[in-house]
This record gives sequence, structure tokens and C-alpha cells, in this order.
Amino acid sequence: MTIQQAWASIIGLASTVIGTLRFLSIKNIPRIDAWVHVLTGLTFIAGAWLQKGKFVRITNFSLGIIYILFGIWGGFNWPHMIAGIVSVIISLAVKPVRSK
Repeated sequence: MTIQQAWASIIGLASTVIGTLRFLSIKNIPRIDAWVHVLTGLTFIAGAWLQKGKFVRITNFSLGIIYILFGIWGGFNWPHMIAGIVSVIISLAVKPVRSK
């Protein structure tokens, strides 16, 4: 497992759980926020593992930008912005290892 895949898996799982908790009435977050968490979380996980992580770098970058924008749109929601910034940095700084 690469650093790219590990990050996408961890943030994907965390995001999916946070979004799901809203629908189980355990966590009180706005419905749109919950849907964004679930959809982006599942997308992070898919990007990490589909075709052995072939798309993990673009997934981390793209969803990182989405999280940054969503954090700004949500009134400078720092947890979203930090997760987005870390995703973008990892996507740009860590070169994925290609399997042969």
C-alpha cells in the first residue's frame, strides 16, 4: 500500500462514517454536508483501490480541491479545509509507486 492509498483509505473511511452518522441521527450535521461526506468518502476509497490504485493521485487531488472549496463555502470550516489541503499536498508531493 502506498502513502497515497493509505491517505485516501483513511480519509475516505472517516468521511463515510461521519456522513453515515448523520443519517443514523447520532451526529447533528446538515444533510448536504452528510451527503458530501458519504459520496466523497466512497470516492476516496474507490480511487485508492480500483485498478490497484491507478487513479489515487488524481482522486486525492480532485477531492482535496472539493474539500477546500466546500470548507470555504461552509464559512471557513477548518476540518474540511485541512483535509483538503493535506489531500492536495499528498497528491502533489508523493509520487505513487507503479506496480509492474
